[in-house]
Amino acid sequence: MLIEPQFRSADADRIWRLDARLRRMLAFEAGLAAAQAKAGLIPEAAAARIAEACAAPCPGDDDAFRLAATAGNPAIPFVARLTAQVAAAAPEAAAHVHRGATSQDVIDTAMVLGLAEIAAALDTTLREAMRALAALASSHATTPIAARTLLQQATPITFGLKAAQWLAALDRARRGVAALRGDAFAVQLGGATGTLAGMGAAGPAIRAGLARRLGLADPGQCWHTIRDRVLAIGAAFAAVAGAAAKIAGDVELLMQSEVGELRERAEPGRGGSSAMPHKRNPVDPLVPVAILPVVGGLVAALATSQAHAHERAAGAWHAEWIVLPQLSALTLAAAERLAALVAGLEVDTARMAANLELHRGLLAAEALAAALAAKLGRADAHRLVEMLSARVRDGHGDLAALAAAEPAVVAAIDAESLRVVFAHAGPLASAAAEARRLIDRHRPE
Repeated sequence: MLIEPQFRSADADRIWRLDARLRRMLAFEAGLAAAQAKAGLIPEAAAARIAEACAAPCPGDDDAFRLAATAGNPAIPFVARLTAQVAAAAPEAAAHVHRGATSQDVIDTAMVLGLAEIAAALDTTLREAMRALAALASSHATTPIAARTLLQQATPITFGLKAAQWLAALDRARRGVAALRGDAFAVQLGGATGTLAGMGAAGPAIRAGLARRLGLADPGQCWHTIRDRVLAIGAAFAAVAGAAAKIAGDVELLMQSEVGELRERAEPGRGGSSAMPHKRNPVDPLVPVAILPVVGGLVAALATSQAHAHERAAGAWHAEWIVLPQLSALTLAAAERLAALVAGLEVDTARMAANLELHRGLLAAEALAAALAAKLGRADAHRLVEMLSARVRDGHGDLAALAAAEPAVVAAIDAESLRVVFAHAGPLASAAAEARRLIDRHRPE
């Protein structure tokens, strides 16, 4: 795959290596033979010889993929080589290799097995990130920070709530990938045109048996040109990439020099500049943010190629061979970088508190209007606070002092209530409560 090392995953590289892909194809053939023997379609002895050949070392692992350029797909030279290996040891068993199956069966099933391995690695990585976020959210459940809407300071929340919302997003994305086990990670077995004709009445039982042996779902049909499962897998992976990019993007914004509320872990050589010695640039957050639009484009490619013509597509199916390994590998890389990022995140609570005061009390405007509304009515309260806020922006003081000196405010609420408003007590308490609720709901097992 033509992916820069910065955007790669060692696990994904291992899963999509040619030898690993070949092993999954061999697992299909061994499982198929075993299921056919159990159904009485082929002799048990033949299934055993095929299984032995599939378990034996295979020199020249890349031959099937190299020869695919001429053959049209890697299954054709792969099956020919496997058949020759079986014939060399047990000529009578060779006729039963790949019995009643077709190239798409082995290629699709091997692809699904690889995607299932990526999903398992994703689950481990996302749980790791979620544990770090749950700890972060718990320790900062009451730490005040300015919420930002349309990139402008809005009202106070807590950093714990922000981290808990990140946690919830990752949990939903993780559950979406886990749900693929129920149906999307399904064996493909249909034979030449999806009828299982080469296996006779035993075909459905053989498909079910093969699914059990491979740890995949039995789809109950041939899905060779009905590709909604493939799109569902791509969409679930994209949701992971999206959640990772959302969190990483927030961290990038909070790392800005003028904000300075978060920092990546410090270590020699991290985030430097070739020109400016003082720089501490983001490193880990860049990866999920950069990956998301690429993943989005790859999912779009899956969506636009859903119309697989007739009983085997010419081109649309083959495009998936390019898209799925890259999409899944990039998603895993994004998740791994995110896990590293949140595990080492440094939180500057003093800077968060200081930034809350940048606008001289204006972040309490909503709470002040709500407190005044009980006496003045909502519209009049809103107009009064809007007028006071305009005076703050014009440089006439801070909102707390102006409110305390405003007769209409003094007549409507007492001094203690005014103090509570400017301490942000209500919004912060609500944010902390919501943070704890989300932590309890989404904390990883």
